[in-house]
Amino acid sequence: MKPLSALSLAATIFLFSCHNRPSAVTLTENSLYVIDTVRMAAAGGDEKAARNKLGEAAGLYKKDTMAGIRLFKSSILLKPTAKAYFDLAGALLSTRQYDEGIKALSVAEALGYTPLANVMFRYAYAYANKPDDTGHLPNSGYVIHYMELAIQMGYAHPGQFLQKDLFPNAMRKSDYDVVFTNTLSGGAVRDPGKPLWDAYRDQFPEIGLPLVIDRPWLENHKLDDPIDFQYEKFIPDMRDARFSREGGTSFYYVARIHKDQAFVALLYGAVDEVVEGDESQNPRLALVTYDRQGKLIDQMTVAGYRVLSEPFLVCSIQPDLKFRVQGFKDVYQNNPDSAGYDHNPVVRREPQSPQDFQIGANGKFQRADAPLALR
Repeated sequence: MKPLSALSLAATIFLFSCHNRPSAVTLTENSLYVIDTVRMAAAGGDEKAARNKLGEAAGLYKKDTMAGIRLFKSSILLKPTAKAYFDLAGALLSTRQYDEGIKALSVAEALGYTPLANVMFRYAYAYANKPDDTGHLPNSGYVIHYMELAIQMGYAHPGQFLQKDLFPNAMRKSDYDVVFTNTLSGGAVRDPGKPLWDAYRDQFPEIGLPLVIDRPWLENHKLDDPIDFQYEKFIPDMRDARFSREGGTSFYYVARIHKDQAFVALLYGAVDEVVEGDESQNPRLALVTYDRQGKLIDQMTVAGYRVLSEPFLVCSIQPDLKFRVQGFKDVYQNNPDSAGYDHNPVVRREPQSPQDFQIGANGKFQRADAPLALR
């Protein structure tokens, strides 16, 4: 066989290399989430044009969400990148397109987006808010799985898993808080009890002052956000209720009214379960303060009924943390000792002497001499 000339050898190598070089792949809307196609398309494309389009999309998204989504996709079609898919997923999730958002996240993950913990967080958020055909939120298993992964991977803002606007109560099962605190405690923390305190404290929504808690307020702010019994160390009444032989008591998050370097002031609600011979379910609210480590400083029932035989309490809390508690005695048509409270109408409510307090700089409740008008 004759040896190949240098020119012939070069031509042969060129033809061989052209034959084995992967064909250029152009991504389309239909193949946007086909990972094998995306990977081939990522080997080529116009990187500069895609980067410019991605920046344009990020700027437009804040003004016109849907137009921003179209530009995110345009950037991906020019050259797919992990960041473009991650940003597209965020835009899709913000417009409640959860199924497509999850697809975009899966591609971002496959392309190696970092930090990966952020992808896990968005997975958890998507499944927490994605309803099924009946409108229910059945994905708590997925949410807990991705929450664990995100925290274990070092997600920078784990407290977001406790935000009710991000992770609705309808999805959160009884083990959600337990898994959260256990996973957080498994990290490098100096105080193993701190994640439990942080989880309890951060689930109270902030509320503005001044605040008046009266009958209309309680009627318009139903207690529907239960506190898990794993937090009983922070609520003495919860410990007592847990071991009560009579009807049990349920406890609820209400509001955080103050937080500084010395103490935090919270409002929680309690409702006694119905016991035989008593058909009433009347909420009561407690004002409670803790130090920075979660140690109880002071507590007081400030609104609602402690028991029906006592006055209904109304509370007014001012921005300077002065608060007034005033009782209103219900006078019934018939003596409740013999007629009971059910189907026994209240004929009048007699105001009792108000009591004024101040939450001190140390978190203790102090009697205030100056009168504080309800408003």
